[in-house]
Amino acid sequence: MNAGKANPLNRVLTKIGRALLRRLERPIPTYEQRIINNMDNLYLEIQPGDVLLVEGNSRVSNIIQLLTRSSWSHSALYVGDRLAEFDRRQVTTVAGQGGETDLQHLLVEADGGNGVIAVPLAKYRDFNIRICRPFGISPHDLSLVVEDAISNLGKHYDHENLLDLALLALPPAVNPFRKRTIQACLGGCTEYKVICSGMIASAFQKVGYPIVPALLPNSDTDKRQSNDPYGSKLIMRHFSQIVPRDFDISPNFEVIKYNIIRTGHFNYKASWAARQIDSSNV
Repeated sequence: MNAGKANPLNRVLTKIGRALLRRLERPIPTYEQRIINNMDNLYLEIQPGDVLLVEGNSRVSNIIQLLTRSSWSHSALYVGDRLAEFDRRQVTTVAGQGGETDLQHLLVEADGGNGVIAVPLAKYRDFNIRICRPFGISPHDLSLVVEDAISNLGKHYDHENLLDLALLALPPAVNPFRKRTIQACLGGCTEYKVICSGMIASAFQKVGYPIVPALLPNSDTDKRQSNDPYGSKLIMRHFSQIVPRDFDISPNFEVIKYNIIRTGHFNYKASWAARQIDSSNV
């Protein structure tokens, strides 16, 4: 009987939570795009297995940025055209973009409102974004990473994981996780729920590729191991503790610049709306 009474309450709470999430995910008018993304260059440069970092344009994005002390609020894995015919039916169309859905340039992402979905790369045309590329990973392992990400399609978003990350950011005196190790799982700790960065981190960790691991305790930093790029053996951080900025600060992910640097030239003096440089310096 108690369980029966709880069901209507759960439904009400779920509706309230979804309504609040929709409100927080509304775009804010003050969002500033710092450069117009050259999509032709982006399509040429980006490769399957690259991690796309996104500076979101909603209030929930601002909250994530504040908690993680970073510009990046979201991450997605680029899979290109590697979705099988069955998986392509799960591609989510993007509002405001007419024409046929681009199935050649796809991302797999965990979205707070939709769970794990595949979307066209063009979804983030008007956002501030960054490409992070895993350095030195073998083609075989990279293929496994992409396949693992695709296998998550249809899973739910782990809102508990997001909440735990917020609590983890609290000062030690009030932090409920202060005694947990870097290997502790945050959130629901179930294979059926993920967050954006945790899903990607899990795929890389399954092939033994590091993101922001910890050095083995008591390592002698004065005696760097010449055959080890980190200078010490590593301890893997649980994937549920990984946030989007970790791909940016990771020592083994390259930042790929595609808008200007990859074009081979930059006529910077012609870029200004008005002449703002001293003619004597020209």
